[in-house]
Amino acid sequence: MTTTPNQDLYWNSPGALRTSDQLPAFQCWALATTQTTGRLGFFRDGLLDIFPVNYFVLDDHVYFRTSADGTIATSSLDHAAFQIDHVSTDSSDGWTILLNGPVTRVKDSALLTILWGKVVNEAWSPGQHELFFSLVPTHVRGRRVGTAH
Repeated sequence: MTTTPNQDLYWNSPGALRTSDQLPAFQCWALATTQTTGRLGFFRDGLLDIFPVNYFVLDDHVYFRTSADGTIATSSLDHAAFQIDHVSTDSSDGWTILLNGPVTRVKDSALLTILWGKVVNEAWSPGQHELFFSLVPTHVRGRRVGTAH
């Protein structure tokens, strides 16, 4: 196979035609508001569990609902991760956000009134999702990826 000088420049550099830029926290939060589904990860019984959940962002907190007897509500969530992504296969670009921190059940009645007033997509799993949980991140990280121009 014959290569041109430009092809030679990138031939031995995997990913050289790709870009990857860190996102500041404020941009991570702005992007997080554009999606409605994320993945909650946490350890349970020595294994890493990851569940898709519908969520929304309010005041730099992630909120989602779950059932009282489900895996999420009955697990220790002191150290959790929440990932949100957007990928465009047509343009080969996207972004990912990873939030780390504790997840706790929301019990404040005034806050619950506000949360129940928010429109939330139907839950992924069956059953009643009567409990709100909140992730208050201690770490906010994000990255945008795309093609080099």
